[in-house]
Amino acid sequence: MKFLLILFNFYLIINIIKGQLNSQEEQCLGQIFSNLNLNIQPKDYCSSDYASCSGFFVAVLNVYSYTSTYQFSQNDFQCFSKLTSISISDLKISSSFLRGPFNYQINLSFHNCSTTYSDLFSTIIDPYITYLSFDRIAPQTNTININLSYLNKISVFIFSLLKIDSSTDNIILINDVPPGATKSFSQIAIDVKDLPPMDNIISFGLNIRTYNAPTSKGYSNIQTLKYISNFYFYIENGYSDFSQFSLIPYPNNFKLIQVSGDLSPTPTELIDIRNLSGLNEIGLTLWSTNFNYQGQIPLILPQTVKRFHIYGGSFSVGVNEFLSAYPNISDVFFFNNQINGNFSEWKNRGYNQFSIGTNNLQGTVDSSWCSTITTLSNNKLTGDLPSCITCHLFNPIINISITNNLFNPFQPCTTLIPNLRFNSSSNILYLYGDDLGFYNIDIIIVSSPTKLFSPLIYSKLFYCDSFTLSNLPETLTLNFTSANQTFTLSTIEKPPLVNLVTVASQSSLLFFDGSFFNYNKSSIKIKVDDLTCLITQTTFNQITCLIQGFYNKNTLAQISISVESYYTTQLKILQTNLFSYLNQTTTVYSCSLDCNSLGGICNTLIGQCSFSCPNDCTNPISGTCNSSTGVCNCFTDFQGLDCSLPFKACTSDCSSPLNQGSCNNQTGICKCIPNYQGSNCKIPSHYITSVIPCSIDGGEVLINGWFGNNNDGTHTLSSYNILIGTLDCTITSINETTIKCNLGAGTGTKNIKIINSINPTVIFNGNGLFNYENPIKTCPNSCTSLNNGKCNSNTGECQCNDKFIGFDCSTPIKIIETAPSTNTTINKETGGIELTNQDTIYEISIISLNEISIDGSIINSHQLKGNWSNDNTTITTDSNLFKFSQQLINNTCKITFTIEEIKLKDKNFTFGTTTFKVEKDSIKLSVLIQDYQYQSSLNTLQLIFYSAVGDDTNSNNDCNKQDTSIDISNANNQQISNYIQISKNSKTLVGRFINQVIADSRSTFMSSTIINDNDKSSSSSIKIGLNLPHCKECLIDPDFSVLVSPDFKESCDESNKNKWLIPVVVVVPVVGCAIIVALSFVLFKKYKYNLKFIAIKLKPFKK
Repeated sequence: MKFLLILFNFYLIINIIKGQLNSQEEQCLGQIFSNLNLNIQPKDYCSSDYASCSGFFVAVLNVYSYTSTYQFSQNDFQCFSKLTSISISDLKISSSFLRGPFNYQINLSFHNCSTTYSDLFSTIIDPYITYLSFDRIAPQTNTININLSYLNKISVFIFSLLKIDSSTDNIILINDVPPGATKSFSQIAIDVKDLPPMDNIISFGLNIRTYNAPTSKGYSNIQTLKYISNFYFYIENGYSDFSQFSLIPYPNNFKLIQVSGDLSPTPTELIDIRNLSGLNEIGLTLWSTNFNYQGQIPLILPQTVKRFHIYGGSFSVGVNEFLSAYPNISDVFFFNNQINGNFSEWKNRGYNQFSIGTNNLQGTVDSSWCSTITTLSNNKLTGDLPSCITCHLFNPIINISITNNLFNPFQPCTTLIPNLRFNSSSNILYLYGDDLGFYNIDIIIVSSPTKLFSPLIYSKLFYCDSFTLSNLPETLTLNFTSANQTFTLSTIEKPPLVNLVTVASQSSLLFFDGSFFNYNKSSIKIKVDDLTCLITQTTFNQITCLIQGFYNKNTLAQISISVESYYTTQLKILQTNLFSYLNQTTTVYSCSLDCNSLGGICNTLIGQCSFSCPNDCTNPISGTCNSSTGVCNCFTDFQGLDCSLPFKACTSDCSSPLNQGSCNNQTGICKCIPNYQGSNCKIPSHYITSVIPCSIDGGEVLINGWFGNNNDGTHTLSSYNILIGTLDCTITSINETTIKCNLGAGTGTKNIKIINSINPTVIFNGNGLFNYENPIKTCPNSCTSLNNGKCNSNTGECQCNDKFIGFDCSTPIKIIETAPSTNTTINKETGGIELTNQDTIYEISIISLNEISIDGSIINSHQLKGNWSNDNTTITTDSNLFKFSQQLINNTCKITFTIEEIKLKDKNFTFGTTTFKVEKDSIKLSVLIQDYQYQSSLNTLQLIFYSAVGDDTNSNNDCNKQDTSIDISNANNQQISNYIQISKNSKTLVGRFINQVIADSRSTFMSSTIINDNDKSSSSSIKIGLNLPHCKECLIDPDFSVLVSPDFKESCDESNKNKWLIPVVVVVPVVGCAIIVALSFVLFKKYKYNLKFIAIKLKPFKK
């Protein structure tokens, strides 16, 4: 059974390939052939000229006969199930053919078919007919009414007589589409008596041909063509009233107008068709010379016109001025228009085509016309034609385009200079140079004649997109048939390759034989030692030059050949250097290596590179030079590329067997890896990354970090002492990364000091790294009062009543609803944030990163402001994320700064052991510091956030004006979070700092410190220090909220505009290689933020 199924499928495939029809289709097609008196075998049905098949079905029929008298009807084709197109020629068709029914969408074409056309169009056409064409129709004696509504679903309708004669008047086009309705076509082309109103007809193209001129009503119907894009109007007899086009209402769809006929009478004024505001092309073929206004072209065009054609007119004045008024016209055809004037005054402004033949122009033709296909025949032009034209007179089109003028005799073409360059990124081969010609058929690639060059700039630049880098040869031979010249050209930028230098015996001529020269003498420069050699002739394979000045013929000369290689405006110098005798023929040998790129020169007499050594190896007592390699051989006490550096040995092995350091042989001093120090790199630089504290009752403390090992034979790990605050923490266990110790009872935040008795001078002092764990938590400001909220002693957070909000439940919710909105702007140059509320502006930015020693002094300061680069922006419905980064100068550290806007709803976060919420419309910041290179492993980092604030002195919001005040009473490390308050103008900024840090994937305590400075402006700002352990990656997560103060006034006597601002500076001290700092600003207001990027400097703040 399976075998039979396979056999059937095989049979099915073979029949599909052969095009064998099913029985019904075959029977239907056989009947068609019988009616045509054709004898075609069924096996040949689908390969005949009459049918095209798709599998088992007939798809296209081409029915024609000069002998058959059979009248075809729609019934002859209804047995086909997938027929898409029927073409019937020279046959009779039924007058009911168009009524159908057809069961599928179909295209119908009739050529010289006979029928009663008045009956054919007497009723509505079958809706499945979408394309309907009649052409070569015999003259009609009966009236044929064609109703547009009867055309039903037709997109393209063509009705064309065999010739335009008086019988055209029997064809009547009737627009019976109901008022208020519209009907759309792709194309209507019809021979007709008159033009009906078309104000509800939409068509891309409308082609009207009439024998007699339309009636005055028909002409006025031109005004109804506002939905026609391309209009073609042909009038055999009578005049054409072109002024009707100026009355078409604006807006309209017009793109093209072509009119052929007698445009009479002579206009009494200029015809303004600027109402056709989208017109691209206009073409006029005139049967008389009446169409002008006082000898001028009688038109005012819209500036959108790009192609303007006019034939058979009479324009004695103003043509050049007319063209100057329309700079967008690129194609001009002004044939046989009796145009007078001096063509020398006509300038080519960049036309694509310019045909001005058969006129009365005088003067000369300048070279500006080389970039345009120009037709100048049958004028009275004189002087020298530009070489771009005379070089290509073997092309008959170009030859004819200049005939019947009075030009000077043409000189032989010596100015055709071609070059090739291949763009590997676009796979385009460019042909550029001078006098290259105009037509692609004139440039033949000898090895690939089917590959053609297309013009980009006539005479100057052509392109071919038929090559790839893999199939492109290094050279191509091009035959310029229009110039009868052939050139060999390089497709790559390759320096000249010289094989032989020949010296003329009785002159100063030199002959260079080789390849990859070019045909442009002015682009080649040859120097013989210091003398110029003047180019007298050049081809791809040979250059001849004449040495200028006196020289000694019995010397060996160094010769340089430079070729300027231009690709459009880009210049590249391709140079070859060689040595040659000046009294004999010299064979030139190429070097296998690129000696120039290696810093040497090629000795072409032997074909080997010769190099000079750096600084000549300093002096003879330091080393010697190997000229074949260009490498210095240094003596014992010297090193370096030029042997200028002394060589010093270290006094120890720098613990290199333990991978703890290496010797710097320039100084003789050991260089230790970051975790070790000392003259021999044996002293460990211990540090702490995280701490798990005990409770206030005392107990076990777990300290994570790095503490060295005993690999060097010492007892480092057993020599540690831990001091927490003033209490000793007794070590119970220790290894390289972990210390466990027991600590007595206590409270509060303490420093941790680690000392190793073997190396007592190496001390790690962890500022604020330890905090006794208290199970009972206090809340900020005791939640204000019992009416405002109550304290959760397990979490240390206030639970506010319904009418209050804020970290201490002090702000009434009703005041929040009237708070003015704030706009936030991200500055992509500085990474700063501008918050603007009414007339108050303030800036928050990260300005520097400082390295701090153990005594608190600044070792190094890196300025960050203004050095950020914007990496990417991610916009979602929930949040907007903006990412910046910068690499520190002279440091391996990379800093990544991220700004996140929380938009639609509040967002919950889990950080360490704490879960908290960031409200919607908040700004959350994060900073990641990676791979900072410390001067000492005991140093820490300090990251500085800075905010400047300005207030509008012209503000009328006096009732809310207040000085800035700062409240740090809730900056308490014994709470779960620290809170900082900054108030101004009845607004309060609340900064929340969770007292935890994720250090190397471990949660540990983090203390916060208020930093004081001596800046007089500090009364409007605050610095907050976050004390972090030493870690490879540290993550912290503070956030900020802006609340309205209870005394906020919604409106003042004069205005309801409220002014408010937020000043804040955050300083982050960091211990270790990397941290992430996240700050979020939550702005409670009625409307959400507007975020946008700016690339301008911040304006100075008003004092």
